Amino acid sequence: MLDALSWGAIVATFVGALLLISERGYRDGWRAAWFIVVLAVPAWLTVTFRSIRLDAPLAIAAATLGVALFRRFRGSRTTWTVTDILLAVLCLTFVVSDALTRTLIPGSLFELMRMWVLPYVLGRMFVGDGGEEQRSFPIVCILVAGLSAFALIEAISQANVLARATGMHWPLLDTSEGFRWGLKRAQATTNHPIYFGLLLALVLPWTLVAARVALRGEGPRWWACVPVLAVAAAFATVSRSAQIAVLLVIASDLFFRRPTYRAPMVAAAVVGLALLLVFRAEAIDILGRYAGEDAPGTDIVLIHGEEYVYTGTRHRDLLMLVYEDAIEGAGWVGYGTNLRDMPTDPFMDTRFASIDNHYLLYLLRHGYLSVAAFLAFAAVAAVNLAKVALSRDGLESDLAAGLCGAVVAVAILLRGVAFSGDFGTMWLLAAGLGAGRLTRPRPMLPETAGLSHSPVRPRPPGEPFPS
Repeated sequence: MLDALSWGAIVATFVGALLLISERGYRDGWRAAWFIVVLAVPAWLTVTFRSIRLDAPLAIAAATLGVALFRRFRGSRTTWTVTDILLAVLCLTFVVSDALTRTLIPGSLFELMRMWVLPYVLGRMFVGDGGEEQRSFPIVCILVAGLSAFALIEAISQANVLARATGMHWPLLDTSEGFRWGLKRAQATTNHPIYFGLLLALVLPWTLVAARVALRGEGPRWWACVPVLAVAAAFATVSRSAQIAVLLVIASDLFFRRPTYRAPMVAAAVVGLALLLVFRAEAIDILGRYAGEDAPGTDIVLIHGEEYVYTGTRHRDLLMLVYEDAIEGAGWVGYGTNLRDMPTDPFMDTRFASIDNHYLLYLLRHGYLSVAAFLAFAAVAAVNLAKVALSRDGLESDLAAGLCGAVVAVAILLRGVAFSGDFGTMWLLAAGLGAGRLTRPRPMLPETAGLSHSPVRPRPPGEPFPS
C-alpha cells in the first residue's frame, strides 16, 4: 500500500507542478508546487527503484528543470558563486570516498543529485529580478498554518492520522521516544519530531515577513497569526533542537532588522557561550531535566568495557566514545556510504547503532574532507544571506535575515541529528536563494530602462499585496 501511495504522490506532484506552472506562470507555479510538496506531502512517501530513490521533491525538480529547458534565463543563474563551487567539492568528496572504498554505484550519483544538488539549484532559480519571493507568501501562510494546526492536534490527541491513513509507523516513536510532557511529539508530515521542528524553523522567516506585511495592511490580517502557530507547533515537537532553532531564527531576524539591538545581542551571545563552555556538564543536566529524562545514574551503558551514565541528552557525547576507534581510522576519505570495513565494538549497545550526528556520520562515511567542505559551504551560505540582510533592500532583506539564522541554527544543531531530506531540501534551497540573490541583476535606472527591460515598479503604500 505504501509503495502505491508513494508512486501516486510522485506522479501527482509532477503533473500538478506542470499544471501550476501553466496556470500561474513559470516562477509562481513551481514555487507554489515546491511549498505544497515540502509542507503537505508526507516525507515517508518514497520509493526505491533499482537502488535509485524517488520522492515528491525530485518530481518538482524534474518538472521545473524540464520546463526550464524551453526557457532562456538571464544573468545570475549562469554566474558561479563560492557556494556553487563548495557544493561541487562536497559532492566530489562523496564520490571519491565511495570510489576508493569500492562502493560507488550509479545510484550513489543519482542520490547526490536528488539529495544535495537539485534543492540548491532550485534555490538559485527561486530568485527573480525584483523581489518576487513575496508572491509565495499566500501559499506559504496557508500551508504553515494548516500544518501547524495539524501538529498541535497530533500532539494533544496523541495520534498522527496521516501516518495511520497511509499505513506508516515508527516502532520507537510510536511508543517511548515519541512521547514527552504528556504529549505526543508532533512530527506531522516528517519522519521525526526533530526533522519537523527544523523544517518549521526554516519556513518561519517566510511567515515572519508575511506577518509584518499583514500588520502594515498590505495582506490578510490572519497572516499575523501564522508565526505564532508555527512557534507553538515547534514547541509541540518537544524537541530541544527545534525549540533552539526557532529562537535563533527570531534572534537573527531582530539582529539584522534592528541595528540598535546588535551590540547587546552580541554581548549576550558571548557571555552565554562562555558560561556554556564553563558549565557544560551542568547545562547538559538542565537540558535533560527539561526534557523529562530520568535522573542521571539510573541507566548505565558499557562502552569498550567501561561504565557510563546514559541519558538521551548525553547520547551524542557518548557516540564519540563508541566510535572512537572508527574515528581514528576514518582518515580523509572515510569508509564509504555503506561504512564497509568500519571497526565496531561487537558488544555495542544497540542504541548507538543509529548515529544521530551529521558530522560524525559523514566523517565516518566520507572522511575529514567532506566535513570540512560541508562546514565551509554552510558558513559561506550564511554569509551570503547575511550580506543580503544587511543591504536592507526591502522584503528580501527581511527574509534573508531570518533565513540566515535558520541556516546557522541547522548547521549547529546537526551535531545532534542526521541530515535528512525532510528538512534538508529546504535548508539547501535557502542556501541557493542567498547565492542567487547576491548575483541577481539589479533593477535598471529609469533613464536606461528602455535599452533592455523596464525597471521594477515599487508597490505604493496601501496597494493590495499580490495573492
